[in-house]
Amino acid sequence: MPATDLRVQRTQTALKEAFRTLALKYPRYRDITVKELTSVANINRKTFYLHFDSIDDLAGTFVQEGADKILALIDPQDFKKNISQPGLIFDRLVTYFRQSEAFHRVILLNDDYSFLSRKIHAAVVAGLTTTIQTNYHLSAIDAKVCSSFLIHNNLTFFRLYFNGDLGLSLAELKQRLVSLNTYGIHQFFYPNQSL
Repeated sequence: MPATDLRVQRTQTALKEAFRTLALKYPRYRDITVKELTSVANINRKTFYLHFDSIDDLAGTFVQEGADKILALIDPQDFKKNISQPGLIFDRLVTYFRQSEAFHRVILLNDDYSFLSRKIHAAVVAGLTTTIQTNYHLSAIDAKVCSSFLIHNNLTFFRLYFNGDLGLSLAELKQRLVSLNTYGIHQFFYPNQSL
């Protein structure tokens, strides 16, 4: 990899880490400034603007990155197999969310940052819809309904868990989510089979 690419990668990584740090510090998204971001990342403003147009532009990188990671965990290539193994996708998501739990709590729970989780949700739904449509020979509408249902349920359950709203262990949460997801989409995926 050329030195230029490594410098770009290091700079972008430093800025993303600085954003994560400041998101934990500031409950209000708009309180994050380029000045403080660059100070935490140990770069100058000019370098920031060489990489991003704005803080919103930087925040947008978390949307694509998050959506790509979640889709990889769902594994569209083996979706039919993965969905037939109750809890497999949930376990993968737990591992992912725990890798940066404090930051994910901010994205999922803080209203000021919720635009990021909504955009991630939309990107994952778009990516999963085609997979569901292909694997289960559903219409585009039904595939989008199923995709939205699955992603919404998973993100909502993680919100409830992070908030402590349910008072459930992860195992209890998993059991309920698997049941809801399995029975909620069964008629779409297997219309000729009874429950």
